[in-house]
Amino acid sequence: MEPEVLEICPYDPNHRMPASRLQYHLASCRKKNLKIAKKMANCKYNACHVVPVKRLKEHEANCVNRTAVDDEPFNLPKVISPSLEPNEKLSNTANQILDPDVWNIDNTYHSPLFVLKTFAPKMLVCER
Repeated sequence: MEPEVLEICPYDPNHRMPASRLQYHLASCRKKNLKIAKKMANCKYNACHVVPVKRLKEHEANCVNRTAVDDEPFNLPKVISPSLEPNEKLSNTANQILDPDVWNIDNTYHSPLFVLKTFAPKMLVCER
């Protein structure tokens, strides 16, 4: 059995722990070193990547956990609803007999399309 690679804590370089314990260590060490933690930030691609705030953008641009999906712009289709006068909307619906099986009868207002993107982590522990 090979020994697990030891990671170095970004808050205290004297702390070394196996990669499988890094997440837990970072959470507790952050609380104990608040002065240092205020100057550090987490990478948005891997929470175990803790870097100085000044270097965060540089790190995220070159992060090994960054994927092509992260670079895609988030574009939702635009939904345009016609503007109707309140009286006109009421008169159209008042003249119609509502069928319980038809729930979208007037087609005058459409709520924006809701797109749910799921996130499935590749690994549950931090890795480099």
